[in-house]
Amino acid sequence: MSIDFEKATCQTETNKDKFGIYDPGDKKPAVLRFEDAALWHATVINTKQKQIKFTAIDNCIDILRTNGEMAQRCDGMLTFNTTIYYIELKTGRKAWQQEGLNQIESTIKQMQNKAQAFAEQFTKRIAIVANRNARRPTFQSSNAAQREYFMKEYKTRVQFDAEVNIQ
Repeated sequence: MSIDFEKATCQTETNKDKFGIYDPGDKKPAVLRFEDAALWHATVINTKQKQIKFTAIDNCIDILRTNGEMAQRCDGMLTFNTTIYYIELKTGRKAWQQEGLNQIESTIKQMQNKAQAFAEQFTKRIAIVANRNARRPTFQSSNAAQREYFMKEYKTRVQFDAEVNIQ
């Protein structure tokens, strides 16, 4: 069974130079916000004003495991041209980096398995775990192994930052 990662009701497009991604919680999908920056979980800087598509994944696109249960999903993705940013938004202080990467990895695996043609169109891949309560991550140990693993397994660069700079 394939997964529609381009579900129109889950998508918003913008070319604004600065906007936020906000997760309202309560089983609602993440959304783009253009005001009330204090609420943003992640800030997107788009100085070249590229046309960017945000797709809410968690609470918007059903991704089921083989047993029929809902799989872990990242909050959303930003896509343009041949670039994809997998976005996971966090607010906690403990284990948020690993938890966020687990959700992104689950999404990537499902995308590769159930939407392969969609996944293969992106040649630049970035996994971002953003935490507005920890603007600068505090690492209990080096995350070099995580970065190396994601690059080797998924050809995806890992970034822990609440600011997303569109290149």
